[in-house]
Amino acid sequence: MKNSFKNFFGVVWTILTEVPGWPDAPRKLRIKRLIPIALPAAVMLLLVLWSLAWRAPRIRAERVAHQPVMALEEEVTNLRLTYSEQQASEIAAHADEASHILLSDPNQLPATLEKLKEAARTFGWEATLNATAAPTPPAPTEAQIYFLPSRGKLVPIAGNAQPFSSLLACLEKLPSSDQWIDLIRLTLRADEQGRHTVEIYLRSACRVPNEKAPQ
Repeated sequence: MKNSFKNFFGVVWTILTEVPGWPDAPRKLRIKRLIPIALPAAVMLLLVLWSLAWRAPRIRAERVAHQPVMALEEEVTNLRLTYSEQQASEIAAHADEASHILLSDPNQLPATLEKLKEAARTFGWEATLNATAAPTPPAPTEAQIYFLPSRGKLVPIAGNAQPFSSLLACLEKLPSSDQWIDLIRLTLRADEQGRHTVEIYLRSACRVPNEKAPQ
């Protein structure tokens, strides 16, 4: 085996360093003939080693680090192939509309309830509304929205001469507000002195947190 390698490299040396017309050329002259071939080959070998030892691992690391972005780009490409431009525009319009009527965070619920209190006053009712214990948001794969419950009382303001008609107008205002709010229960009480108390139970729709979706 050793002799075979020796013979092989000897043949390669003879071919690469051959001086035309001078089969017995000295070693120095043969080395000069070899330099124009050996130098580019050495540079190419160094480039290959650098690519394998340095560049390729960095490329693999970058791909792993940006895998979520690449998966998102692939998903966007698949959606473009599935839906037309008109359908995509309609879906975007519906999504924009939903983003305005849905809460993006449970912490927004108190501000929404304050708006309902102000609306109730314009109809002659004083409202006391409080959020109950918020449920744990489901996983994005299970649902897109969940509901935040709240409850409270409505009492007619002094001087409200038409409590029933104003109450109906006030309750009609609740679902038509700028947020998705459902009236799920209503209890009306009146005592012998004609004082009215209304208990209401509401629920507000909230978006499930999703890292792919803009907040």
